[in-house]
Amino acid sequence: MADFYLKCADCGYETVEDQYYVNCSQCEGFLNVQLRNVDASTKPDSNYSSIFKYHPFMPFDVQEADLLAHENFEDTPTFFAEQISNRLDVELYCKDETVFPTGTWKDREGFVSIYRLWKNNISDMVLFSSGNTGTSLARSASLFKGPRLHLFVPKSSKNRIQSLTKFYHPDFVEIHYGDGSNDECIVQAKAYASDSGLAIEGGFRNYARREGLKLLGLEYIFGLGVDNPVDWYVQAVAGGIGVYSFYKAHCDTGRADACPRILGVQAEACSPMVNAWKDDSATLEDRHIPQEIVASDFVRVLRTRKPADSYPILKPIMDQVDGQFECASDDGIYEALRLFYLEDYYKKAHGNGIVVGLEAATALAGIVRGIQHGYIQKGAKVLLNVSGAAKAGDVKSEWIEDLLN
Repeated sequence: MADFYLKCADCGYETVEDQYYVNCSQCEGFLNVQLRNVDASTKPDSNYSSIFKYHPFMPFDVQEADLLAHENFEDTPTFFAEQISNRLDVELYCKDETVFPTGTWKDREGFVSIYRLWKNNISDMVLFSSGNTGTSLARSASLFKGPRLHLFVPKSSKNRIQSLTKFYHPDFVEIHYGDGSNDECIVQAKAYASDSGLAIEGGFRNYARREGLKLLGLEYIFGLGVDNPVDWYVQAVAGGIGVYSFYKAHCDTGRADACPRILGVQAEACSPMVNAWKDDSATLEDRHIPQEIVASDFVRVLRTRKPADSYPILKPIMDQVDGQFECASDDGIYEALRLFYLEDYYKKAHGNGIVVGLEAATALAGIVRGIQHGYIQKGAKVLLNVSGAAKAGDVKSEWIEDLLN
């Protein structure tokens, strides 16, 4: 395990992790995991397999007897997408996160988050999720046999979450269906936690989630990044935890200057970060927040209207790496989804029951726009986070069936 402590980005207060924290105990500020005795010479530990080889950079202790029995995530595949590359005139590499047990890269944060709760003797926790994070945490809680999760899900995601009940046990997961947008459901979850006296998960402020997603960055750094570093890293964005985590992986390994440019892509139907970015605003203001989210078949979970906690933290990172926020239209998402099925890899995956998710299609649509606008240059090396598989009802068969023969 890394030798780490917690430090508040706002007031500078430092503490060991001696209890469950969401915010700084002194000022309610943003807590971050800080590593000691780690630099660019530190390597993964070859004595361990799966995610545990990265323990020198992570806040989990591989010496704890039962820990290794709970998960066995190997590095996910990274492959050169030759057909898409030829179509777009870039060198595109897909990081295929659809292979995780619940079909999403959020399984990375699920394990680290539940481990943190287990470590701090938390018996119950309230969280909001539009589907992926909640399913991943619920799965991990069931494997750990606690804590008990009180999961708030928008009614619009009811069918999605009900299609995933095989991943968790009802003894450890209680589902609540909230009304309204993601943001309104978050308010309902916080009120429930306050009224019940239960711990709240914290969203972007949950440093365990950020540390969990950091694992993707570590896999890139010690994999593709060794011999074939990319110019851009691209992912879909709602709250932006993954953007932060990818950059932090570079910082924690002494490679901040080597971090690729980052492109965070939002659906045009709900793109508050893009609005703030285009305004060159340091904070997310009311004028950047969509007043309503128009229903779309192509936007299932990227529906966070007010990521006010995260944007002010992500903006300096994007400035530092010369990154960009971009949005994708419904038509762009549809066309990008079809691009995946130029690749035999995803045709084969479809035959095995895995369909690329709309979030990954949104990210690819952002790459297309970046090329059109000229900030992603022809021939650029791009790493695309194919962040998850489609859930039940997300992708209509007629959108792609003509490409599968």
